Amino acid sequence: MAGQEFQYIQDILKEFYAPAIVNQVYHKAPLWAQIEKKETSMQGKRVTIPVQTAFTESVGARKANDYSLPTAGRNTFDQAYIYMKRNYGRIQVDGFSIESAQGKGGWVDIVSSETKGVSNAFAMDIDRQCMGRGDGVIGHVASVSTTAVTVDNPLGIVADTSNVAKWFRVGQVLDIYNGASVVYGGATALTVESISGAVVTMASTAASASDGHTIRRTLTYGTTEATAGEMMGIDGIIDSADTDLGDFEGIDRTANEIWQAYESSTSTVVSETAIQEALDAIDQRTDGEAVDLMLTTYAIRNKLIDLIRADRQIDTMDLKAGWKAIKYVGGAAGEIPIMVHKNCPLGYIYFIALPHLKFYTLRKLVWDNKGGGVVKPVAGYDAYEAWFKMYANLGCDCSNSMGKLTAVTTA
Repeated sequence: MAGQEFQYIQDILKEFYAPAIVNQVYHKAPLWAQIEKKETSMQGKRVTIPVQTAFTESVGARKANDYSLPTAGRNTFDQAYIYMKRNYGRIQVDGFSIESAQGKGGWVDIVSSETKGVSNAFAMDIDRQCMGRGDGVIGHVASVSTTAVTVDNPLGIVADTSNVAKWFRVGQVLDIYNGASVVYGGATALTVESISGAVVTMASTAASASDGHTIRRTLTYGTTEATAGEMMGIDGIIDSADTDLGDFEGIDRTANEIWQAYESSTSTVVSETAIQEALDAIDQRTDGEAVDLMLTTYAIRNKLIDLIRADRQIDTMDLKAGWKAIKYVGGAAGEIPIMVHKNCPLGYIYFIALPHLKFYTLRKLVWDNKGGGVVKPVAGYDAYEAWFKMYANLGCDCSNSMGKLTAVTTA
């Protein structure tokens, strides 16, 4: 009888490990778990969504004895473009490790171990992208001392002063940019060696960087939504102005009020009244679906629990993928879950209309099985590798159905 060979276990790997990674993403990325995944057929590299930016005003009354009809006008339409973004994960195991694992489950267990690690990293990176602005910024440089980079403004959000290094992880490979150019002096492909508070220490010098420079995952930088490597996130979607990538989904948000989300940066103490006023403001601006999810910090959620408990019993709601939330009663949707995210920006409450927010997916997460199956020998090395891919992006078809408060306090 022939012994086991790689070619006979490709389906086991593909069918077992892909769902395991998806489950890990659901576990690590609460927002990802709640948003509908919409598989789409398309041509080229983008999804096109027709949107209405203005209505005809060919209506009106007439005074006595005036029988003239309104001058014919027209509705105004535009096209929103959602570009597909490529996300990958890769594992590699050398031949010596495979042999060393004999008697302990063999090389499949090594693949399992590596897959768990890359699953965690992939889930946390997708979570970061979902919360961001589509430009790939993890944080800004505050100061540099050779290899030690003090960071601030996580995801480029200046108002967020809480745990400023929260999106950095040991082992990340990063580039530092000054505007559209990598910082002179080779501040590129820097590997994170350690993190202590706001100080991120690199394996090589970043001395050419300075205050205000942006830090991104390596090879992700682009100047427009079409060229940027990472997915759009909710902070970029829920905004009253364009992002640093220019027009939002191809439409100038500053020139089209109907394409603007509600945003208030006025300092306010959290209360049910403050939430209701935001919901009312959004409702008055949109003909879209009602807000049906709020996302905020633990501190704001806990303060709301105290306020609600003083008046009535606190109710909870079950969300997708095992997530739970307390329930706010109000707004057009009636009952709205208030969900927390451990890395939500300080003082932020996002108001989300889930029917208008989707992950447009050209290719859902899958192990690549071209060119010799899922597990492939590495050319010229005593090693084997496997890698997965996902082509998708987070998109919105009705920006003004959502909003955010950015300066909420608890006292």
